[in-house]
Amino acid sequence: MSYKKRKIKKSRLNRLKYKFVQIKSVLLGRSGALLQWKEKKTMRLKQTQIIMAALRMQNKLVRANNKKIDEWADDYVNDCILNGRPVQILTQWCVAKDLEERLKAQGGEFSPIKTELELIQELIPKIIGLFSGNGATVNWWITLNRSYIDTGRVCPNVEAQYKTMLSAQIDKSPAAGSIILLDWEEEVLGGRPVAAKEVQANTSKFVSPSAFEIDFERHAAWVREDSGLDLTDADIRKDLAFKIACEAEEGRFLLSPESPFPNGEFLLASLEQTERYVFFSILALDFRKRLLPILKPNPWRL
Repeated sequence: MSYKKRKIKKSRLNRLKYKFVQIKSVLLGRSGALLQWKEKKTMRLKQTQIIMAALRMQNKLVRANNKKIDEWADDYVNDCILNGRPVQILTQWCVAKDLEERLKAQGGEFSPIKTELELIQELIPKIIGLFSGNGATVNWWITLNRSYIDTGRVCPNVEAQYKTMLSAQIDKSPAAGSIILLDWEEEVLGGRPVAAKEVQANTSKFVSPSAFEIDFERHAAWVREDSGLDLTDADIRKDLAFKIACEAEEGRFLLSPESPFPNGEFLLASLEQTERYVFFSILALDFRKRLLPILKPNPWRL
């Protein structure tokens, strides 16, 4: 079988897994409420306590003053174990602009770096093993996410090469059977992300001036120091307002009934600093309760 045919077959398999989870969620008739866990204090299962204690230990190892895991996660995991449902973990893998420079640095062909190998071959399998050893199953979704902004998008050929390399490493992972790699735009959204119109039209209504300026300084530094782009402050502010509105809409979508994880029943094991998800909460106030900060950020960077 040619490589192209193998690639198409693997992509179809991932899409089938994705559709299966969606259909199963509908058949289970999930209401979005975690069996009243939010309404009353209930003793959690011993397995849940073991899992969450280990995850909190990993959380402390990632960085000092890391965002703590919310107890929503404990209740979600407990509910999954009680009802025999897989725990859904989402990791958004950024298809970053700096991959173009990395490809040049690696001689025109991507090869996995230490941080990627440690994550895919060691840490993710270890965490999945923690769950399975305590009576829980896991579907670990890795989505490849492009920049919302045109100027931040990587060259399609570079992206395709990187995806091929990453997919090959996932296939070699001891946890390959539990990891599902998807293109966020092509295989989940069915198109480019859209901005929440009300947020884009009146950003200051939803975002404080200080929060906007912090993100502006960060984005402006990337534009001027790393991207090589020639943009005015006005251009940067316009792009930033669009990005924030896209993040607000993505947060709303992920917690909606139309989400791949209906009504937001998932944990987000992020590969970026948790501050990156502040604006996801604009239209979905409880979004950050799902954050599971247990992975070191930016494993794709040299």
